[in-house]
Amino acid sequence: MGYEMNYAASSIKRATRHIAAVLPENDGLYFDYIWKGFEAMAKEARGLNLEIEKLACRHEQNQYELLRQIADAGSEKYAGVVTFSYTRSPKVLLQLQRLVAQKIVTLVIDDELKEPEGLYCIPPNEKVLGRVAGELIEMISPKTGTVLVSQGNPDSKIHINKIQSLKDYLQEKKSRLSVQIVREYSNRHERDEAVCRAVESALRQYEDVVACYALTSYDNELMAKAVRDMGLTGRIPVIGTDLSETTAGLLRKGELKAIIDQGAYVKGYSGLSILVNSIIKHMDPPQRVDCPIDIVLQGNLDFYERYSHFRAASEI
Repeated sequence: MGYEMNYAASSIKRATRHIAAVLPENDGLYFDYIWKGFEAMAKEARGLNLEIEKLACRHEQNQYELLRQIADAGSEKYAGVVTFSYTRSPKVLLQLQRLVAQKIVTLVIDDELKEPEGLYCIPPNEKVLGRVAGELIEMISPKTGTVLVSQGNPDSKIHINKIQSLKDYLQEKKSRLSVQIVREYSNRHERDEAVCRAVESALRQYEDVVACYALTSYDNELMAKAVRDMGLTGRIPVIGTDLSETTAGLLRKGELKAIIDQGAYVKGYSGLSILVNSIIKHMDPPQRVDCPIDIVLQGNLDFYERYSHFRAASEI
């Protein structure tokens, strides 16, 4: 008969439901856009009698402590949790198991955990990202030479798999490009200089460098700066990671050749959307939810800035 449930009206009759977001603190880069996507969905969920608790964590130990507090409070207080995967610490996995056991709807961004059963995931698709990077590098590079790749977090399964997937792709294609890893990592500004020096050292050591790949959003500026300081901008293309105001500027100036966007904004938006649909609308989401991977070039950058979630993110 055309009847549609009015969830806002029905929510007035029930008690407030609490959702906790335990995500890495804003960094102006990747995690910032996860938060912005989450906040955009939170705005849409206003009127559904939800209370959303935003708990920014500084590192994995801090994440563990926050998840433990939520699990201790239990389902009497919390109906849902969205969080992020760092390195699959056993302590963190135990807290996820406790949440699921209490029937608290729990979703993990950037992992694909098979256990505990009942956990929802938005996978990082790091193997696809590595192959996309390999294919893109082959398209823009000479047939032979060295590709410099920043190592990312050496303890991160995602970063390790992304590098290995890139190597596997080049090997499958019988490419004569060789991959050299820049063995420095920064997620704090005090480490930035060390990363720049390591990239510059590698550029001096390998005279046949034909491309650079910034594996994480932290590495974009640092790798572009090292190439610029060596006077090689325009001669050695740099592939960046994640579309942001910073990388858009570097792309527009020609300091990045392309950006592989991992969909951080969509992950944040989708994460909360899954919880809302499950808790309020009683919809059973799939255990795995994929987000798009985009390649942004100078030619389509204006499109992303005008019409995509990138513009919405910058306005929140």
